[in-house]
Amino acid sequence: MPDSTDPHEPLAEVGRYPRLAEARERGLVVAARDVPHWIEREGDEWVLFVEESERDAILEELAAFEAEERARPPAPKFLPAEPIDTLSLYVAGWLMSASFLAQHLAGPRWMERGAATSDAILGKGEWWRTLTALTLHGDVSHIAANLATGLLFAAFVIPHLGVGLTWLAIVLTGALGNAANAWGYRGEAHASIGASTAVFGALGILVGAELFSRLASPHTRSRWHLVLPIGAGLALLAFLGVGDEHKNNVDIMAHLWGFVVGLPLGLVAVSLRVKDRAPRWAQRVAAVSAVALPALAWALAFR
Repeated sequence: MPDSTDPHEPLAEVGRYPRLAEARERGLVVAARDVPHWIEREGDEWVLFVEESERDAILEELAAFEAEERARPPAPKFLPAEPIDTLSLYVAGWLMSASFLAQHLAGPRWMERGAATSDAILGKGEWWRTLTALTLHGDVSHIAANLATGLLFAAFVIPHLGVGLTWLAIVLTGALGNAANAWGYRGEAHASIGASTAVFGALGILVGAELFSRLASPHTRSRWHLVLPIGAGLALLAFLGVGDEHKNNVDIMAHLWGFVVGLPLGLVAVSLRVKDRAPRWAQRVAAVSAVALPALAWALAFR
């Protein structure tokens, strides 16, 4: 027990708690006043005692502590406590798999027309390649990795933005990330394929959403509270998005640009409360747009 000395007078109960951790936490409040206390178990509860003469003062102290605890806003949650609409995850998985199958049935022509080639995007104005490249993958392991991480990150974004806006935001971060990557490789014959730019865009959206939730609370505006989500995002980016660039054909800069584009997008979207303000029809239009934009891009690629 927190205090093992024998009491000098009768004990008085000052609180009952369902968990020992709660009783010990209140015991620390008592100990801060240099008052001995005892914790005993009675049935399913833990009972906090002090000497009879200290009872009234400690009850006031504990009441003030409880009031402060109630006034404290809940810690920001990375994933809101509400059900996730999983239907769109299945649809996205099937669409990506169907696109991969169509790509390999069509042969190399799709890769030639759809890869995010820097000189074609910047020199020839073929902006649609920033979208078509998201649907192209080198092999089964490539698309499997993007499916696994992409659907996971999307599941975490959906509670923040809603289904339609989530997928539109992910597609746009992928396209903008590919455009920024092409600019970074301007003057070089660099080509990029894969949905990973959008996948790490989704990660950036998540970090941006968490960053805003910490900025919105006065209890989590300290430097370390704000650095933590960015550090966690960069750690995931390093763990999942960095490999042997030459051996495994990993486009590290495309991953980084997706993350960089996604972070401010997530911060702004959550700060504007787009999920709460967007009517249901807007979410549906956004969902259709997320599918229509890559389809339109492919139509332009083969026109």
